[in-house]
Amino acid sequence: MRIDPVSKSAVAVIVVTLAITGCRQRVAVAQVDPNGPVEVVIPEHGAYTGAFMDFGDEEDDVTLETIEDFEQMVGKHQAIIASSSYWGEQNFPVDNLNIIWRHGSLPLVFWSPWDKPYEEDHGPDKFSLTEILAGKWDAYIDKWADAARDFGHPMIVVFGVEMNGTWFPWSGAYYGGAQWDPEVKNWKGPETFRKAYRYIVDRVRARGASNIKWMFHTNNYPYPYEIWNCAPAYYPGSNYVDWLGISV
Repeated sequence: MRIDPVSKSAVAVIVVTLAITGCRQRVAVAQVDPNGPVEVVIPEHGAYTGAFMDFGDEEDDVTLETIEDFEQMVGKHQAIIASSSYWGEQNFPVDNLNIIWRHGSLPLVFWSPWDKPYEEDHGPDKFSLTEILAGKWDAYIDKWADAARDFGHPMIVVFGVEMNGTWFPWSGAYYGGAQWDPEVKNWKGPETFRKAYRYIVDRVRARGASNIKWMFHTNNYPYPYEIWNCAPAYYPGSNYVDWLGISV
């Protein structure tokens, strides 16, 4: 998710408070069972606070210094810390996640099928949803999933953030938009995203990465502002979503 530094922090705080409840404490998690799901313990009162800090232009230059400076500025430990993992890098950000986890925070990763130079308002690139569904990037998905599993700690993953806005190449506007598909009773643009989302989650789960919790994260308003582009048309189903997120 590439947005200006001011709105970036605001978005992240709202996203994580929508996602989970609790306040002013470190995230409590159950011991990781490599063969079973991982649960994040929800506190009885308040809300966890978290942030999408300024980790550089590509949002993946995570440093302890940046985290500590931010926490000193706001006067509060961040229970959840977000960063990006672009498909154009073709790697798993294990160093970033270790910094966040060792700091006592839960990592949130925006996993975006986007190629360099990561410019907004452009159509699909080589990581298009159709290429993903065709299996072209299965090897990369499997490698990423294996590394996530081996990381061994709870993490939240957002695939294709803000899919209802045309600033990102995975927007439904680029995949048929408002064309109606009578077989699935949905518009082709959102349906293509839903299929790709499910494909990704199924494949990652098949690799045993049970430490991942999946977040479905939309923009607060669709662009274009049309009924076919609203969040419900993109929703992949409760079996594929653990947390909800929204950018405002």
